[in-house]
Amino acid sequence: MREKIFVGVTSFVLIALLLVAYFKGEPGFLINNLVPEFIGVCIEFIIIVLAFNLWQKKEEKDNNIKVERRLREFLIFFLKNNFQDFPLSCQPGRFYGKDHTNNQKCLNDLIAHIESNGLTEGFKSGVQTYCNNEKEIFNNLIPVASQITNNHFKSWVRIAYFMNSISFESKSKGIDHDVIKILQHIKEFDNASFQSNLYVGAV
Repeated sequence: MREKIFVGVTSFVLIALLLVAYFKGEPGFLINNLVPEFIGVCIEFIIIVLAFNLWQKKEEKDNNIKVERRLREFLIFFLKNNFQDFPLSCQPGRFYGKDHTNNQKCLNDLIAHIESNGLTEGFKSGVQTYCNNEKEIFNNLIPVASQITNNHFKSWVRIAYFMNSISFESKSKGIDHDVIKILQHIKEFDNASFQSNLYVGAV
């Protein structure tokens, strides 16, 4: 906000000086006069602030992309370690941000497959072991997810919640239900990255 105020005030002063120069200027005005120097200083200030702002936004975006990539790696690990025995059409594959369309399709197919066929007892046992081992990592990464966007944060919180639910089966509505919820929120995480253009390979 302070930056906007500074640019606004400087722009106002610049316009005022330009008006003075236009209406009050006489022959030789640009020589031995402080007004043109003040005009030049104001223009330099504005250029410097705008250039710094562009650089700062680029740095912030690059940092967010790095954070998104690290979080996505945990989601890739979850998908690869738990769904490798499902039909190929249901497997999101490498699950990179730039593969958004394929990611969404495969996750939709995976959710539909689980809703139609349910989960085997072997899968339930495996995913529960996974959640027991990894839930604390996902919980600890919640503050990291909050650094990107609000939608990344919300989806990550819910992924962590349903992992905890699977781990503590007594609090679960059923592992089938919780796995589907995790997949839905992984879709939301992927959507948040695509919509905000925060993923490796984003243009």
